[in-house]
Amino acid sequence: MTEVFVNMGQISSFRAQGILTTVGLGSCIGITIYDAVAKVGVMGHIFLPKSRPNDSDAPPGKYADTGIPAMIDEAVRLGAKKPRLRAKMAGGANLFPNLSAHSMSIGQQNIEAVTEHLDKHGIAIIGKDVAGGHGRKMRFFVDTGVVTVTAIGKEAVEI
Repeated sequence: MTEVFVNMGQISSFRAQGILTTVGLGSCIGITIYDAVAKVGVMGHIFLPKSRPNDSDAPPGKYADTGIPAMIDEAVRLGAKKPRLRAKMAGGANLFPNLSAHSMSIGQQNIEAVTEHLDKHGIAIIGKDVAGGHGRKMRFFVDTGVVTVTAIGKEAVEI
C-alpha cells in the first residue's frame, strides 16, 4: 500500500486506499477528514491558527483558517460529500510551558482554531489526541478510516 508523508503546511489525499502519515506534531495539528462511503481521506499538517495578509505565498495547509476549507475542497473534488465528512485530530502540545505561562500556548491556539473552523463547516470531530507536552506521529489508513497516533516513547493508539 502506498504511504505518503504529509509535511508541515501540506495537504495530501487518497481515494480508496493508501496511508497518509505526518510526523513531528508538537504544537502543530495533524488533521484528517474522511468520507466513509466514498472512501476519501485527506490529511493536513496545520502549523499556525490564522493566516497573515503578508504571507499570501504560503501553502493553504499552513494555517487553520485556510487549511480546513482547502481540505474540504480536496475531499469534495475526490468524490466526498461534505455532510458525510468526519474529522480526527492530534497534536497541539505545549512543548515550552515556561514560555506560555501567562498566555495561551500556540498548541492550544491551534487546537481552538482547528475546532472552530471544523465546527463552522459542520464537520464533527470523532477522535482526538491533543494537548499535553509530547510530540506525536499520526497515520491515517484511508481504506478503513482508522487513524493511529504514536506519542514519543509510547505505543500507537487508535483515535
